[in-house]
Amino acid sequence: MLLSLVLLCPLACASNSQLHAYASTREALADLDEFGALLLRAGLPPEFLPSGRELSPEQARQLRLQLHLYPLYPPNPVEHGPWTVADVLLLDVTLKSSPVTRAELGRRVQEFKSLLVLRPDGYLAEALTGKAERCVGPVEVKDNTYRSDIYELGTFYKLDENNQPQPVSLGGQPAASR
Repeated sequence: MLLSLVLLCPLACASNSQLHAYASTREALADLDEFGALLLRAGLPPEFLPSGRELSPEQARQLRLQLHLYPLYPPNPVEHGPWTVADVLLLDVTLKSSPVTRAELGRRVQEFKSLLVLRPDGYLAEALTGKAERCVGPVEVKDNTYRSDIYELGTFYKLDENNQPQPVSLGGQPAASR
């Protein structure tokens, strides 16, 4: 009987400690919405995800700071698309004088669904997933911007009827000027 207790103790102790090891991550992910998923894809750790039904301009400033600092900027190539989208959305919120609802942010995330961005590794990629679509060549500094051929880092593109990426404007402003 004593032997069975000794054998069960390490198993019981190990399983109890695991319940609490990821509690903050589980809690952060329990209420994950489209905007939260975007922030995770952009490289933001779960413990920095905002909670609440609204995002204030101050919270958006703090999140932009976290995205620029954590883990390290620039993001890895797959995170670059979501990182760019998150940065644009967060910048928009910081420029407002009142909070923006999470539902509105989720709706805005959907606006980027069919868009592409140039990644620093020279691929045009899906803006929301970072998945590479086509290689356009090495990124170099040209005319004081990072470019690969006619494509520019920070600009969003949409495929036209000939399957050619064309720059798009967001909210009346070219994405590159944000």
